[in-house]
Amino acid sequence: MVGPMWRLRLEAALTLLDHLLLHADHLLSAWLDIRPLHRSLGEAAAWLGRTWRAHLHRAHVRRYGPGRGVIAVVTNRRSTTNTTNTEETRER
Repeated sequence: MVGPMWRLRLEAALTLLDHLLLHADHLLSAWLDIRPLHRSLGEAAAWLGRTWRAHLHRAHVRRYGPGRGVIAVVTNRRSTTNTTNTEETRER
């Protein structure tokens, strides 16, 4: 299980990098605006933590599927004799 984990983390890191570029654009526009930069940096740090966890979760779901455990499959077979039909034929 150790082998594929680095690929999972790499995939999450690359998608996070894509979102970081968008957030850098947000910071630049905030800097050019009248909002104080320390407020934007605090929001950026909180956003970075949430986004990293979300991207790691999405990469895990893409690779391993949603949820854990074993999926049980129930197959119903038709019986060779139907009890209601045999009782009706006995009465006739």
